[in-house]
Amino acid sequence: MCFRKTFIFVAIISIFMVTACSEKDNPTASTANGDFKVTVGSGTKPEYSWTVGKAFSVSVVRTSEPTVIVWGIATPGQGNIASPAKHGAVPTGAVATATAEITLASGVEYRVSVTLLDGKTGYTDFTP
Repeated sequence: MCFRKTFIFVAIISIFMVTACSEKDNPTASTANGDFKVTVGSGTKPEYSWTVGKAFSVSVVRTSEPTVIVWGIATPGQGNIASPAKHGAVPTGAVATATAEITLASGVEYRVSVTLLDGKTGYTDFTP
């Protein structure tokens, strides 16, 4: 009888853990993908943050169309984009590389990539 109760308890806890781990209920994202961690703020014009120095470029794509950059900035030949970078804003010394979505669409999954001058890249997926 005790074994059966223990088994049922473990089974119920396992179901709760699988359910909790599979839900995307956090509006911000912070994941170490690639060479370094990129953190994404909330909203449709989030801030993108990293801690490994200044970047050469920041680009955002829809994960459903990963070859089409919807917003991006770069400092050609230089690594002068300081963290954090605000979506839609072009810092002094940078150029816009894509401006299709100055404001992101709520409920759509995106990927932001931050690239350093040495080619190291960090990225994370997020949904505003």
